[in-house]
Amino acid sequence: MVRASPYVDMKLPELKQKVWKAWSFLNEWKGQVLQPENYTSEIKRFGDRRYKKTWVKALAYFKAVSAYENCLDAYMLILHTFNFTPDRWDYEYRHEILDAFLMYPDGMEIIKQGLEQLFSKDFSPQEREEADGFYSLVEEREEDVGTVRITARSPRRLPGAVAAA
Repeated sequence: MVRASPYVDMKLPELKQKVWKAWSFLNEWKGQVLQPENYTSEIKRFGDRRYKKTWVKALAYFKAVSAYENCLDAYMLILHTFNFTPDRWDYEYRHEILDAFLMYPDGMEIIKQGLEQLFSKDFSPQEREEADGFYSLVEEREEDVGTVRITARSPRRLPGAVAAA
């Protein structure tokens, strides 16, 4: 299914800058010294560096690893990390980033925990509504064939739900 694009596609030079920033952040967070030759070899494992799809795969991977490694509270994945809205620079790559995160064996379980936390009594209905970008992402994925499903029904369609999944 081809999605209608409410934004302008990011051009390759800008995408390369975003990948560099994501890679740099991840490596600095791990306490590693940044070495450009390592960057080049890491990007090559995603494909031919002349193609945009290679850089999209790299970006999705680095963003997913960062989300996984930095996840302290699962609900923050729902309210912030995967709460993609059209005004975010990474909105265009939301599905690829989520797919990369779901490659972790416990990725789905972490998202489930985040939804359970969000739908607990600790959060108000207004706070739950702040995750509208995540719910939209789930609904889009339910319509697409070939994407990793998150849930059979979107949390948005479950008014008064106590737990998700």
